[in-house]
This record gives sequence, structure tokens and C-alpha cells, in this order.
Amino acid sequence: MKRIQIEEKEGGKLFKIRAYYDQDKQKMLDVWLLAWTLCGLAIFSQVFTTEDNEMRKMILIFGAFWMYFEYVAIKAWRWRKGGEEQLFVGEEEVNYGRTYYNRGILRPYRKDLINSVREFNDEGNSFVKSFANSYWVIGGSETLAFTANGKVIPFGLNLEPKEAKKLMKEVNRSLES
Repeated sequence: MKRIQIEEKEGGKLFKIRAYYDQDKQKMLDVWLLAWTLCGLAIFSQVFTTEDNEMRKMILIFGAFWMYFEYVAIKAWRWRKGGEEQLFVGEEEVNYGRTYYNRGILRPYRKDLINSVREFNDEGNSFVKSFANSYWVIGGSETLAFTANGKVIPFGLNLEPKEAKKLMKEVNRSLES
């Protein structure tokens, strides 16, 4: 389990799952993000030079869409560089969250209201699944899940099947004790 780290902590067990990182794909994401940023700034800068109000409106609408995808791409870039999922199984509760460079908030779930961890197969359509599995998107490619108080909590982004099975066994063993 090369991306998964298990630590014994006071009061429980901490499971850390590092973000999937592919050096070649990361280089492509770097180039794409740089090009997207420069092109967007170049187009958006025209809002200050044009006299045509219709053109200004179009540039502002473009700018809104551009900023959204800039945000998504930067978030994915940060996730691939230093993101990890953390699952802490304590005596009374289970805490789960995604952290960037070891900063983030883990949400607590009462341990007695949690079902065992199982494989997660999202039944989305093929386009949505394909989009969610792309390198520049975070989420949508979770491999495991648990149910806490009736709500499904998916986790284990982009895990190999072997890694997912081993992690599932370890987490379930911790939940039982």
C-alpha cells in the first residue's frame, strides 16, 4: 500500500491516503494551468480597453466561467501536490476529511452510527464518470464508503483495487474494536 499510511495514535488509528500523483500528467496539468491562466488574463484585460458595452458584457461573462475553471484547476493542482485523505478511527467517533499540506478539518461521526466500510460503485452515467476520473478533477472517483447516520460518506480517491481491499479490511477491523 504505497499511498496509504497507517499510524497508531493515542486513542485510535489514523489512516492517511495520499493523493494520486502521476509525474507526466502533472506536467501536462502545469502547462495547461499556465496556458489557461495567461489566456484568460489576456482576454479579461480587454474589458478595460473596449468601448463597446456588449463586448464588455461578453468578456465579463467569459471571465466568470474562466474564474470558475481556474479555481477548479488550482484546487486540483494543490490536491495532487500535497493533498491527502485522513480517517481517524477513535474509541467514540470516526473523523474523516481531506487535507492540503496537513491542513484541513476532519468531520466527526459517531462510531455507533457507522456501518462497516464497503466498496463504493457510483452509478453515474459514463460521461460524468469519465469526467470525474480525469486527473484535473477531485472527487467522483472514490473507491470505498461508509454510511454514517444514513448518509453515505465516500472516500479512497483513485485507489487500486488491491489497496482498496486492504484498506477496507484494516478500517473495518478498527471499527469493530
